[in-house]
Amino acid sequence: MIRFLEGVVIESGDDRALISLHGLGFEVFCPVSTLGRLRRGETARLHTRLVVREDSLTLYGFHDPKLLEWFDLLVAVSGVGPRVALGLLSTVPLDLLGQAVSGDDAKLLTAAPGVGKKLAQRIVLELKSKLPEHLAGFGGVSEPLENPAAGEAAAALVTLGFRESQVHAVVQKLAAKKPDAAAEELIRLALRELR
Repeated sequence: MIRFLEGVVIESGDDRALISLHGLGFEVFCPVSTLGRLRRGETARLHTRLVVREDSLTLYGFHDPKLLEWFDLLVAVSGVGPRVALGLLSTVPLDLLGQAVSGDDAKLLTAAPGVGKKLAQRIVLELKSKLPEHLAGFGGVSEPLENPAAGEAAAALVTLGFRESQVHAVVQKLAAKKPDAAAEELIRLALRELR
């Protein structure tokens, strides 16, 4: 019904933004990655999904159309509502989400709020055959890690039994945030995300 919304960002909070468009203020629930791109006073364009319930109309918005595709896939799974889907999209990077589903790795999904072991397994089971190729995550060989500490951390995590593609993406993200971090710190931070 409302495919996108383009207006001025009035404010953004923990899980939502207020967008002004032609004198109307739209409350839009967004994942963390989208909220991080919104700046007060600037114009933003969000791909949206309107969820109609008996007692409410709720608008969900995403800066990337792939996030909207994931949202639609997730809410189609039995037991996954819009809030749980938003939690997954806020907690698990898209490439890791694709790898988890295509690689039968339900454990990674349990990092999201409201997603227990059984629900994570159901998500993987129901989406594996429906997942479009462009959402399946990195399929090939990972690019080498430039930071020596990141390479050391990734090797240690693989030795502990984590999948190489999963470890590589997490360590790369952490090393980008903390370029001066030692291998030990990267391992500690990565274990929080991988468990």
